[in-house]
Amino acid sequence: MTRHGSIGKRGFAALFVAAALFVTALPAAARTVTDQLGRTVTIPDKVERVVCLQHHALNMMLEMQAGDRLVGVLDTWKKDLSEGILKVWPKLNELPMPGGLRAVNVEEVLALKPDLVIVTHYFPKEFIEQMEKAKLPVVAFSFYRADYEQASRLNPKLIDPDKAYTEGMKDGIALMGEILGTQDKAAELTAYIMEKRELVGTRLADVPEEKKIRCYMANPDLYTYGSGKYTGVIMDRAGGKNVAAELDGYQQVSMEQILLWAPQVIFVQDRYRKVFDEIRAGGTWAELDAVKDGKVYLTPEYVKPWGHPCPESMALGELWMAKKLYPDLFADVDLQEAANDFYTRFYGVPYSGEH
Repeated sequence: MTRHGSIGKRGFAALFVAAALFVTALPAAARTVTDQLGRTVTIPDKVERVVCLQHHALNMMLEMQAGDRLVGVLDTWKKDLSEGILKVWPKLNELPMPGGLRAVNVEEVLALKPDLVIVTHYFPKEFIEQMEKAKLPVVAFSFYRADYEQASRLNPKLIDPDKAYTEGMKDGIALMGEILGTQDKAAELTAYIMEKRELVGTRLADVPEEKKIRCYMANPDLYTYGSGKYTGVIMDRAGGKNVAAELDGYQQVSMEQILLWAPQVIFVQDRYRKVFDEIRAGGTWAELDAVKDGKVYLTPEYVKPWGHPCPESMALGELWMAKKLYPDLFADVDLQEAANDFYTRFYGVPYSGEH
């Protein structure tokens, strides 16, 4: 009996060890998501370590208060987001930068042991394939809705840009919420955007098309945004009209062309303050009514009137721009209060910049 009992204990111990080895050998729980290029990507059930090589997505991760999951970011984040984002997440300065919008060092990414890598929709296929061969899940964000041919382009041709960016933003927020497991916060963010956009639309409902104000977005080296970019959408929703709408995407223009367009208002992104100062300094710019009338505006950080939108550009930027163009219709709107509400609710910190 004693010998038989001893054999039983050894057998039980061996069985226990075998079971433990089997469990540890199992792969981590996984799930699939569909990114904004229509790709089905298998990702871990819990995503705790992210390399983010897309500034709009990086911005959104911070809005989901998931900055602690970032282990690497794109190398141009200071230029693309402006350093004001450090007030939201100071640790960005400490993070490795293994790649950017068009390239990546796969070995450096692997060393960071990410659960997934986020890239922009026009990220080169060869780099995506390299990371996938290294068993790194890659998810692409575009923040506009289109078929693959247009979704994979930097300057897409969109039949209805407003609808494409509106639906694409909803898709992007939902995708980020699904990836991070923050679906409730994602739903709250989408609802907030739609509520603020409805406010702007209601106030501007009686502004006739022919009365819309001619606007121009000034970027460095006389570049501007034409059709197919969110800049035209934000202007239109704010009661303006993009004078560069005849162009496709992001293009360089001449000063002669700008003079012919004769914008009534000029906007400059906060990250391009030097351009703002150059325009207000005079020279050829002084011939424009926008300059003569003092209607050259530097956008606050939260407006982000880029080629693609961010949640706050839709929720706050359109409201800010509408108030600049039609101050009487939005006299009761306190932009500082609105910015504080958004930043506190989503970034987790009050807004401390200009409004």
